[in-house]
Amino acid sequence: MICQILSELAVFGTGQRGRTVLLFQNEKFVKNRCSASRTYWICSRKDVTVCRARVVTAMDKNAQARIIKCTYQHDHSRKFPNNVNLPVLIKREKKSLSLESS
Repeated sequence: MICQILSELAVFGTGQRGRTVLLFQNEKFVKNRCSASRTYWICSRKDVTVCRARVVTAMDKNAQARIIKCTYQHDHSRKFPNNVNLPVLIKREKKSLSLESS
């Protein structure tokens, strides 16, 4: 899935927290940001992996969302070793960021 220009219909689902997810090539993507004409999606496993997979959708003239671009290969290798307690590590990072900005 490297730098492809597509035009297939987008398929959406609901994530476990009730948010809209994009389902594409057996993977889930979450909304990253929106512009006036496009919606940008990132791999739902981005936070715990090094995955950089991205998808861009846009509405066609029939008001249906279409996938117009996808970039990068999925890479779900972990950012952190398995023995690292990820929630504790994230909490520490947030705490240090708030201390630095004060």
